[in-house]
Formats: sequence, structure tokens, C-alpha cells
Amino acid sequence: MMKSMTTVAIVALLSGCTPWDEGLVIEDMTGTVVIPRDAATRSIYNAETKISEDVTDVRLIGTVYLGLYPAVLSEDGERPFAYPHPEMGPIIDQGIPGDTYPYGGTSVGDYRFACVESLSCKLSTGRFVDYDAIIDWFANFVNDPVKDASGEEVTSGAWLQSACYESLNVTADAEVRITAYDDRNGDGAIDAGDLDFVENAAGDFVGSFTLWQQEYIDGFSLWGFMDTPSAVTSTFTTCNMEEGFNFNEYNADFKAGAMFGDILNHPSLYLEGGDYVASEGYVYSSVDDTPTINIDWALEQ
Repeated sequence: MMKSMTTVAIVALLSGCTPWDEGLVIEDMTGTVVIPRDAATRSIYNAETKISEDVTDVRLIGTVYLGLYPAVLSEDGERPFAYPHPEMGPIIDQGIPGDTYPYGGTSVGDYRFACVESLSCKLSTGRFVDYDAIIDWFANFVNDPVKDASGEEVTSGAWLQSACYESLNVTADAEVRITAYDDRNGDGAIDAGDLDFVENAAGDFVGSFTLWQQEYIDGFSLWGFMDTPSAVTSTFTTCNMEEGFNFNEYNADFKAGAMFGDILNHPSLYLEGGDYVASEGYVYSSVDDTPTINIDWALEQ
């Protein structure tokens, strides 16, 4: 009789017929991010005209980080820094700000193996239509041409694509995932309309985000920031050059770069002049909310 009861209990557990409800609400939560035009604009020196010109380009939009926090402090007198920032816990280690204790988060763009060392920590995914756009950007706008392992300038997008395919042992851009590879807007072409951020009628840049399988907590706040590429090195402060894909072949030996692990917990450690943060947090009232968050507060240089 005891053996029979045990068998019944095991069957009930395996079938999901448990006598309790954990009360967890876990869903894919979506929303929209707006990057103001100013955040995608920079004065760039034109070698041909010998003057600086304002350039607005999606390639100036760095990786955007979004976190869910107990609260966001945005009013004068309550902010721990000179800009809006999530509420923090106590300072435990000297020189390290208190933990923000995020419930979860995501990013729009990330760092992947860029196939040559000269691009490590310089590319955020979802910003370049194709490999020629990468070559063009660094040669003609950043004035820091892409170079191969021998230090020779790379002038062909096809060469860079081939280098990616060979080093990663892949055969499609969808496997590399640096450039646009999917017809997101369904217009029959893979172009600028399929990047993470697309310019709207007002001249700002709009993208979408998904918080995958996020546990919902009533009243938590969404806040985020954009890591702007350095005007000097084109690198990102949130990219750790000591981590990521390890490439070691012939005369090339380097790490590809990867996100630091505590960006959402200690965002202030990675923020510097030129970056943008959300001026206000969005307070959720329902798991079905689809907020729009504006990354519109510029940090002073």
C-alpha cells in the first residue's frame, strides 16, 4: 500500500498537479526605446573639406542597457549623482557605489567577435547594414581605418566578411550577427530599416526591446542608458577587452571583448561624459505594459 501511494505522488508531481501555486508571473515583456537625434550626432572632421561637420548616424548609437529596479531617483536632492540613477543599497567596498539590485534587464546591441583585433570593443551589433558600412565608418568618419593582423588597412567589406566566416567556421551573416541579416520590417530588403534603431519622422531613433522571461514585480521601474563610443578610441567603457572570444592564430592573438558582468548593478562605474541616460524611470503597473523609455539626459563632457 505504501509503495502504491508513493507511486501516485511521483506521478502527480511529474504531471504538474501540485497542491500549491508559487504565484510567479513570468512573461516576455516588450517596449520601445527612443534615442534623441542629438545622441546620434557628432562633430567629425572631414579630411577633404578640412572642416568639422555635424554627422548624424545610427552608427553613433552605442549599446543601450535597460534594467528593472526597485526605484529610480530623478528629482533634485534625491539623486546620488548629478544625473537620474536607480536607487542604491549601502556602500560596502570603498570606491564602489552601492548595488542597485536589479530585478533583471536586457540590452539593445551587444559585443561580438569582430574578426580583427583592431575592431575589438568598437562594434555594437545592430548598427551596421553590411561589412562595407563597417569599413566606410572607420575609414571615412572615425579616421581610424580597420587593419588586419599585419597592420595593413582593410578596404574591402568582402574581405572582412570572409575573415569572419573563416575564423568562426560559419557560412552566413546570421551566424556572425554583426551586421543586419534579417528582414525585420518585411519590406523585402535587408537595409537600414532592419537595424536595431531606425530614424523616425521627428529625426530621433526608435528601437524595440524584449525582457525575456522576466519575473514581474508590481511597481518596479525601468531605467537605462546608452554607452556612447569614445570620440578618441571608438571603444565602449562597458566592453571588457580582457574577455570574450579568444582568437589565437598565426600572428593574431587577442580577446574579442565582452560586456562586464555588473553593468546593471553599478551603472555609474561605466558612465562618463557623452553618454546618455533616461531622465525618468517607467513604473510598471501591469505585466502587459509596453513602455516607451527616452534615453534623453546627456552627461556633461
